[in-house]
Amino acid sequence: MKILVYEWSFITKQDIYETFIKMGIEFDIFTTGLSPRTKDDKEAFREQLESSISDKKYDALFSVNFQDALSEVAHEKEILYICWTYDSPAIGGDRPCLHYETNRIFLFDSNEYQMYKKKKVPNLYYMPLAANVSRLSKIRIRPMDRAKYFSDISFVGTLYQSDMDKMFPLFDEYSAGFMAAVINTQLNLYGVDIIQELINDTVVESMCNEQVSEQLLKNINNNFLRDIEELKAWNFRAFLLKAVTNKERVLLLSLLGKYYRVKLYTNGTPDIPNVSVNGVIDYMDDMPFVFKCSRINLNITLRTIKHGMPQRIIDILGCHALALTNYQEDLMEYFRDGRDLLIYSSPEEALEKCKYYLKHENEAEKIRNNGYKIVKDQFSYEHQLRKIWELSGLKI
Repeated sequence: MKILVYEWSFITKQDIYETFIKMGIEFDIFTTGLSPRTKDDKEAFREQLESSISDKKYDALFSVNFQDALSEVAHEKEILYICWTYDSPAIGGDRPCLHYETNRIFLFDSNEYQMYKKKKVPNLYYMPLAANVSRLSKIRIRPMDRAKYFSDISFVGTLYQSDMDKMFPLFDEYSAGFMAAVINTQLNLYGVDIIQELINDTVVESMCNEQVSEQLLKNINNNFLRDIEELKAWNFRAFLLKAVTNKERVLLLSLLGKYYRVKLYTNGTPDIPNVSVNGVIDYMDDMPFVFKCSRINLNITLRTIKHGMPQRIIDILGCHALALTNYQEDLMEYFRDGRDLLIYSSPEEALEKCKYYLKHENEAEKIRNNGYKIVKDQFSYEHQLRKIWELSGLKI
């Protein structure tokens, strides 16, 4: 089997390539400085892609997240296009290329899978993400590593504060008050998206003045959705969900920081009392050390991910580390609270679980062992990619 992989800045590429090699899959990498989504670049991108395909016999094109241009070229060349998402939403609005029979679309969020299944998108599959357990298990923690990365509780991820700082001042007083009420209500609900229900087109039109609309659409010049109003509405809802995520992350970190040594690895310099703020860390070189040296690792899911298990939580468990996560519906298919990981439904419950398991290390270690075994057996890259090839009709 031979495939052409579209490479962009997705963080899991080295793990995926390593697995391809281990599985004996021949692959070439297509990379370019052009964007497949912007109108200015799309045609040139397609020309470069077609040139890379010409005179070579590929069984499939492959990418992380769905790309219209790859789907269209694969359809024209009559070869398979396989994509596996790790962002949500990762597809955007319904459009013709989603319905090509040459597509094989694998979505990590079951909510997004069900949504597009109802739209009759063919060759659609639910496929959770993976961890490179083989690589992670080889990492050894030295005393100097533990001294550098040790914490009672850690969180790796952005707070989305810059998005909030740019956007909120642009709304009028009524709109800001309405958004605050919606954000606070959504904050206490897991597995339910009231923003999707409340923020209809009429609300978007009334709240998004010229300045707001300009900021929502800034640096976006693409065909990801079919019209500018749909794109604006989608970005507005995404902004509100990021605002909920920002508030949840700051509140929980602030609460836990009152009682424990908490480290935050993020961009910028947020001021959160009693929380040690560190910079952005490298996914491959540093993050496994954080997970392995933290007694408890937080997963606070970006709220645009409705049901799915984000990459962070799979990586925490793959590092043989203890995960404390908000409730996500897809988790319950594979994991159990208090057996394989810890799940909270409020900041107060998260604090109580931290208090208990930081005092009961033997029980915490049993949970680490169970979570690690599930990821090792069911969520390795080789395991998940083998299923992808089989469902795509490819033999290796």
